[in-house]
Amino acid sequence: MRTPSKLHEPENIRARIQEVEQACPHALPAVQAMAETDLKWLEWGTSGIARPVLLVEPPGCGKSTVARMYYHTLGYEVMTMNVGAMGDPLSLTGTHQTFGDAKPSTIVEYLATTGMANPCIILDEVDKAPTDGRFGSVQNALLQFLDMGECRQFRDAFLNVPVDVSRVRWVLTANDLSTVSEPLKSRCHIIHMDSPDVTHAPALAMNIIRQIEQDRNLCPGWFTLDGMERRVLAQNFTGDMRALRRMVEIIVDQQVRQWPKC
Repeated sequence: MRTPSKLHEPENIRARIQEVEQACPHALPAVQAMAETDLKWLEWGTSGIARPVLLVEPPGCGKSTVARMYYHTLGYEVMTMNVGAMGDPLSLTGTHQTFGDAKPSTIVEYLATTGMANPCIILDEVDKAPTDGRFGSVQNALLQFLDMGECRQFRDAFLNVPVDVSRVRWVLTANDLSTVSEPLKSRCHIIHMDSPDVTHAPALAMNIIRQIEQDRNLCPGWFTLDGMERRVLAQNFTGDMRALRRMVEIIVDQQVRQWPKC
């Protein structure tokens, strides 16, 4: 990659961070950890290298959702990779050209595709990443991307040239920290997130509604929640974000069915 990619510089940083905090009131420590580098840009005029963030929380509590919302809100490109289902690390490191299906690293391809030097890459379920694959450990392969020294000179096996991946914003998620290697943990800012409770349900539900409106190409504010709907959600919310989304989708679909038919 001889042509340098551009660094994304968010606008209205403090206001956008506050917007994410209001939408994710249960995840303030996570938002603050991801915001450190952007706030540093305000102070120093340069963002520098962001320390990888490792979010630890029970399954279904919205770790990846918080990360995606933060970086989308601040205008970054975002890619999610489920490394827990990754059989070997070759998609990360690139495949040597002697292989029949040789190709560059997925990370390097993403930088080239987006043209952004500092996108966010979310690595889901890093605690489930295989440690005994045919071509090595996925967790070990990640170390070169997350190490402050090595990330400036990552050598893609396919391209056989060094690539600077130091500006990538890394967010890792895990349910069980005990199965994450010590070298990997030492490279990350570890945040233990609490599961959301009923007091967070209204804000989280409205955030889901905004996402549904976006998915359906509707203007913000198309859907809302009345008092009874909010009470029903609060009474049935157990902290599982996937279950909350299903409940909100049912309410939204009911609202659509009640619209006057032309």
